[in-house]
Amino acid sequence: MKMLQTLLMIATAAITIGSCSVPEVVPSLNEKKQEETKEEESKPDSGPETSEGKTLVIYYSYTGNTREIVADLKKQISCDVVEVIPEGKYDYNANNYKIGADQINAINANPDKESSYPAIKETKIDMEQYGTIIIATPLWHARMASNTQTLLFQYGKQMSGKKIGLIVSSHSSGISGVESDAKRLVPEGKFTKSLWINANNHSSRASLVSKWLSENGIK
Repeated sequence: MKMLQTLLMIATAAITIGSCSVPEVVPSLNEKKQEETKEEESKPDSGPETSEGKTLVIYYSYTGNTREIVADLKKQISCDVVEVIPEGKYDYNANNYKIGADQINAINANPDKESSYPAIKETKIDMEQYGTIIIATPLWHARMASNTQTLLFQYGKQMSGKKIGLIVSSHSSGISGVESDAKRLVPEGKFTKSLWINANNHSSRASLVSKWLSENGIK
């Protein structure tokens, strides 16, 4: 009888063990984080984040007014500066500014021809590193100064897609002709509102520049 009871107990235990399932292994929080990290690392690199790039100021000055504007500009933002320098020395004041007028007329006659533009000293600019270009120029005969036009003729296509700010210095004439020249020479530029500094407000140029920079989001 005892033997039979023992055999029954062994059989019952065997049935119980056989019916038990293996418990599910639940990963710990740290293990989950490790798995997520591995998944992120396995994803292809999408490359570095792009930035808006640096700011470049391009200017030409004959009488010194535009140079004074740029001097105030440099105090207010971080930027690189390129000055446009004519290859020859010209007395633009002579003969009622005839030399300047002749240069502007030559450009207007054949704006797509390189030889129409006056020669300037060679300037090497890596446009790829700049996201914002500020062009500061005098107005001559209701148009952009010829030497400024030369540099934009050389680099205008490389300014495609960049933010372009135009600052124009003149005595009293309006700046619509200068704006037209800028947009012709930089056809794919993203132009901001222009800043016009003339004889009446030149003494307030620092505050005018500050306001203009703020309004156009240039830092």
